[in-house]
Amino acid sequence: MLVLIVLMLVAFMIAVAFSIDIAQMHLARTELRSATDAASKAAALELSRSLSTTKAIQRGQQVSLRNSVIGEPLVIAADQFEFGSSKESDSGKFQFQSGQTPLNSVRVNGKRTHDSVAGAIPMFFGNFVGFEFFEPQALATATYIERDVVLVVDRSGSMSGQKIRDLREAIKIFTETLAGTPVKEQVGLASYSEFASEDVQLTVDLNLITTAMDSLPVNGLTSISRGMDAGHQIMNRSRDPRFIEKTMIVMTDGKHNRGPEPRGAATRIAADGVTIHTITFGAGADVARMREIAKIGNGRAFNAVSGDELRNIYREIALTLSTMMTQ
Repeated sequence: MLVLIVLMLVAFMIAVAFSIDIAQMHLARTELRSATDAASKAAALELSRSLSTTKAIQRGQQVSLRNSVIGEPLVIAADQFEFGSSKESDSGKFQFQSGQTPLNSVRVNGKRTHDSVAGAIPMFFGNFVGFEFFEPQALATATYIERDVVLVVDRSGSMSGQKIRDLREAIKIFTETLAGTPVKEQVGLASYSEFASEDVQLTVDLNLITTAMDSLPVNGLTSISRGMDAGHQIMNRSRDPRFIEKTMIVMTDGKHNRGPEPRGAATRIAADGVTIHTITFGAGADVARMREIAKIGNGRAFNAVSGDELRNIYREIALTLSTMMTQ
């Protein structure tokens, strides 16, 4: 019995020793994941603010040092930061593509391995069985999508009365919704009837958009293509395309009857990397053509029968423009 008790005590002590190492391994993984997530989010936010990969790396390193892994600050080397673009797939998930533009994502490879600056994590008792170090790694991708948005709105004669009032309310909801998101988009406004105008250049002061909407004249025929071209001119003054997603939202309540074919304008604009969403409003709108324009621009086509639906559409678009996620 004494021999059996001694053997059982030895086995118990070995189990306790291994449980300590296993607990440390779980803790290291958790802390490394948290520190890597924090570094990637901080770097992505700095990238959106400064449009500088150097500053993004510096910010990510500063934040990682504030997070410890097994009692030591996590040191992340510059080459452990990877920049690229994340786009939403058909399944609704974001996919990271290294080196692709616009640079809206930062992938961080947080690690405590022998080849890392921080080094591997020594085990307490693992060396008795030839397992001296634990080398955890964690990948985190943070995406902070910053966009320049140009609204192209119809101010032809058919928009008079309740329709223009509905549109003004919808644009107000759009700007108020954007103002409540963490990303500070720049928004511009172009409008059109037979001819088009650049009403507001890209700005972070969204009050300028609603003020301009209130003063738009309503009259004339409908040239969707000229409105899109005016919006394109505003978009050409956008920020650095390596970092910024560009979106145009084209709205009409009627049918194109003046100027060049809008699908040609859509092709030129899409070639500049601009996503085009379209909104048709009312029973007289050219739904089929606007759907084609959205398809050319890799965007979505919306149709509103009533003012309430128009307001809901602009709100929905505003809510989907800003996304921050971590993989």
